[in-house]
Amino acid sequence: MSEKEEHLDAPAAAQSSGEPVIRSADDSAKGYTVHAEDWHFDEVRVYVSGTVSMDNAEHVRRDLVRAVTAQPMKNVLIDLSKVEYFDSSGAAILLDIFRVTDELHTSLRLVNVPERIRSLRDFADLDRHIESGILQPRPEPNLLIQIGEGMLQLHRNTVDILTFIGAAVEALIHDVARPGKLKWDRLWKLVDKAGSDAVPIVTLLSFLMGCILAFQAAVQLRKFGANIFVADLVSVSICLEMGPLLTALIVAGRSGAAYAAQIGTMQVTEEVDALRVMGIDPIRYLVSPRILAVALALPCLTLIADLAGILGGCLVAAFSLDITPVGYFNQVHKVLEFTDVMKGLIKSFVFGIEIAMIGCLRGFQVRGGAESVGAATTSAVVTSIFILTVTDAVFAVLFYYGPSF
Repeated sequence: MSEKEEHLDAPAAAQSSGEPVIRSADDSAKGYTVHAEDWHFDEVRVYVSGTVSMDNAEHVRRDLVRAVTAQPMKNVLIDLSKVEYFDSSGAAILLDIFRVTDELHTSLRLVNVPERIRSLRDFADLDRHIESGILQPRPEPNLLIQIGEGMLQLHRNTVDILTFIGAAVEALIHDVARPGKLKWDRLWKLVDKAGSDAVPIVTLLSFLMGCILAFQAAVQLRKFGANIFVADLVSVSICLEMGPLLTALIVAGRSGAAYAAQIGTMQVTEEVDALRVMGIDPIRYLVSPRILAVALALPCLTLIADLAGILGGCLVAAFSLDITPVGYFNQVHKVLEFTDVMKGLIKSFVFGIEIAMIGCLRGFQVRGGAESVGAATTSAVVTSIFILTVTDAVFAVLFYYGPSF
């Protein structure tokens, strides 16, 4: 059956008077009609009527594409008010037309959509196109719904964190109570990665921090002729605060992020599920050794950081304050007590447990693909920095009021 196409060109008088120009593609023999009308200067309205089914789907698609591309600079409205029958092939046609308008960088809206066509929205995801531009975002839920969803998410996160902490503590107690069953060779490899590999960066940054503290103290102490007290400030601040905290932040950026990425990747590749299928507890196999490794490595790194920071202060004192190394270390010996060093080591031990647990927790929370792994790695570092700062503040209060207990 031959197709019949009819183009109705308005006369020149009508065009000069501003009346719309009508273009139509009449294929009523196949059960449908498609015609386009210039509705506004930047908009064309396309009317579809009759039956749109599998039998004439290709012809309907061809005529709609022709009507849309005839004026590529104009936005398009498709009026479906006179459609008598519309099946899934019609939904596929509309999605194809949306793709065409995307390529033309114009917008497309569906108007006067009958309920029988709306019933296909779940099938073809037409909901976001009906009666709205394709570039407009979905409406956000109201405030109460957002608050409810936030509270539910908070509840789920709290349950997950408490469950993970309980399982990790149980695994640690089991390993400490039965050290003979612990795989020490694997543990020492983790200690080496978390500790030995971090020695250069910890030493360098702690040395520079000691130099900075000495320079800043010298500016004020020189006014009172009290240059020797630079040793007091540097040694006590490094051993009590800067050494443990700076070392913990470095390890959080190295080991904490690495643990989140490693376990997160294992979640994505379903290796954690494979461990469970083989009867291996992922917490005991993955988490417990990492917590022990960082908890053992961090105090050792803190001692190195303390020594490097004190040496940095000594260098500045010798070259800028005319203090001999012997006089500097004598002053350090007078003011620095063994308890100051031990307080810093206790803090670093707790910091190590927190860093490893946060990194492993974020790794187990990964759902999805590579993007989720990256988000978990970032979250592990940010969360560690926050928790370490809060913990350091708690220790500062405890140590301040400790002697009065």
